Amino acid sequence: RLPAASQVVGHPVETSCTILDLNGVGLTNFYKVKDTLMEAAAIGQNYYPECMGKFYIINAPYLFSAVWSVVKGWLDEVTVKKIQVMSTGHKEVLLKQIDAENLPVEFGGSCRCPGGCSLSDAGPWHEHATATNSAPAPSTI
Repeated sequence: RLPAASQVVGHPVETSCTILDLNGVGLTNFYKVKDTLMEAAAIGQNYYPECMGKFYIINAPYLFSAVWSVVKGWLDEVTVKKIQVMSTGHKEVLLKQIDAENLPVEFGGSCRCPGGCSLSDAGPWHEHATATNSAPAPSTI
């Protein structure tokens, strides 16, 4: 995906941006979310440190923010700097990083993917794959 995005914008795209919306997450799901976040951060930190860009956690309940202040002590400092936890005010922060046409409307942007942006696989990688697959096969002698 990153090579296809790089080709479209004309410069190397080497990192990804992730948004985790905790809106509606209550105590019953809290520990699952915490464990998932810890696992995702550890995978990014240990296996793909150069590809992990910004990781925004939005609509974070107070309890999550409190636990995050403890959990981040177990992660690498470089990884922690890439993760931003916000209870409110995320629209302005996200729009500094992501163009409005690429940010889902529910996060303050203008993107409305068919079926919802969180389930969408829209992106230049589809055109890149089609162009790659339609190239003529090399001849063998």
